[in-house]
Amino acid sequence: MTDASDNHSRGTFNLRYIGRLSLPVFWAGIICWLSLTSTPPLIQGPLGWDKLLHAAAYALLTVTIGQYLSMHCADSWKAGFYAAGLAIVYGGLMEIMQLTMQAGRMAEWNDLVADAVGAVAGCVIFRQAAVLISQHHARNQAHG
Repeated sequence: MTDASDNHSRGTFNLRYIGRLSLPVFWAGIICWLSLTSTPPLIQGPLGWDKLLHAAAYALLTVTIGQYLSMHCADSWKAGFYAAGLAIVYGGLMEIMQLTMQAGRMAEWNDLVADAVGAVAGCVIFRQAAVLISQHHARNQAHG
């Protein structure tokens, strides 16, 4: 029989997983909508450059997936690597869906390359953030 403290920690544990999983799922949904809608919103200015937006979107997707995977994997490089791989596969899936859905969108190899560049950048960003957070926690534990 489990006591109340086990149930409370298990509930918190599950809530943490759900919280960390909801962000990449939400962001993947936004990417899906932007990728498959026939008339996505156009952003003017330097950030309106299509390939930059692809790279930024997939960098953020990689970081959010990495955050979730870090709960399962102690090695931040491994979590980041898997996250980047998942983001690149997702980018490929979006390009295939654009090709097959005939919704007025064109599948492009350059988009997939931009997605992959963003995913790799997201992996590096995730890893650097993990190192900085780890160092911060180590300093706090050393100082009391």
